Amino acid sequence: MAAPEQSRAPRAYPGDPDALRVAVSEQGTTSTLEFEGEWGLAERDEAGSAVEQALERGPECMVLDLSRVSFIDSSGIHVVVTAAKRCTERNVHIVIIPGPPHVHRVFEICQLTTQLPFASHASGR
Repeated sequence: MAAPEQSRAPRAYPGDPDALRVAVSEQGTTSTLEFEGEWGLAERDEAGSAVEQALERGPECMVLDLSRVSFIDSSGIHVVVTAAKRCTERNVHIVIIPGPPHVHRVFEICQLTTQLPFASHASGR
């Protein structure tokens, strides 16, 4: 079995430990995007581009892993909502792995937790 393809998109400030990093891996027909760090307005285009590039590969399933996101603002929420919409349009199954409680709380405040396909965790989220 071949190892999954992985890539990491660096940000303009590679020395910034809080900078958003996106690791993309392919396993069969599933594309996984792992986001790590702070996700704000400056990262909107990079994150959106990573989602679009993954969709261009024609996956059957896309996983957005937010478990290592330390901060998210409305522009990050917008990218996640847009990714879910684009997946629906292309008939791609999408699963969102929730971020830590303080990140997931932003989705709760926006009343998106029942609108988006979040994976459930044993923590009861």
